[in-house]
Amino acid sequence: MRAVSALRRAFLAVSALLAGAGAASALSYQLADAELPGCKGSCPKVIVATGTIGQAEHVQLAAFLERSVGSGAVSQVMVIDSPGGFTLGGAYLGTLVRQLKMTVIVGRWNGATITPSNGIAPGTCASACVLVLSGGTARYYVPGSRVGVHRSHTGTAVLDPTTRLPINGTINHDDVSQAHIAYFRKMGIDTALVSKMDATPSEQMYWFSETEMSKLRLARSTSTTGKSKKRQP
Repeated sequence: MRAVSALRRAFLAVSALLAGAGAASALSYQLADAELPGCKGSCPKVIVATGTIGQAEHVQLAAFLERSVGSGAVSQVMVIDSPGGFTLGGAYLGTLVRQLKMTVIVGRWNGATITPSNGIAPGTCASACVLVLSGGTARYYVPGSRVGVHRSHTGTAVLDPTTRLPINGTINHDDVSQAHIAYFRKMGIDTALVSKMDATPSEQMYWFSETEMSKLRLARSTSTTGKSKKRQP
């Protein structure tokens, strides 16, 4: 938990400032029916997460899973489509995802039953969402999806992740960068990813190519799942 503790120290002030400006809307969670290879009988339902990452997103997921008891078996697969949100919320959610040994897929559920070839369209996972994606014990994206990072909203003009309006406060970027390095190293991601974050202004987004995502051990295409059964770290 050392990496998350470092993140908490680095981002606590940011979260406090953002909370005072009005909370961003948290991810919404749903259960989607699935028909996937290897299921004996009815397949467990897939978790679908859509929207902006809130400050205590790990609590929201835990509460959703508790409410889902009685809705049938729930799988350890999460499909996520998120533009980002609170960095600390993303780190805590990513840590819970790792503890639950979940597979994370970047994609957008279209409402249909999820099968190997249907039910999930290309989606987006940007900014703090990449922290959630990194938590997966296996990490994928639907071909055509976008996965991107940028420099944290730090310095004298901290921006709300939802409204993009400035909030008074000063945060040390070097501390945040070191916390990111510790977190991604813990999750088995190549920390060269952080250099892309640091080099991209917070008002912009660096979108990874498929080759970069593979090289960084961040994620691989769902089109490769039938070619290799090797799980990512």
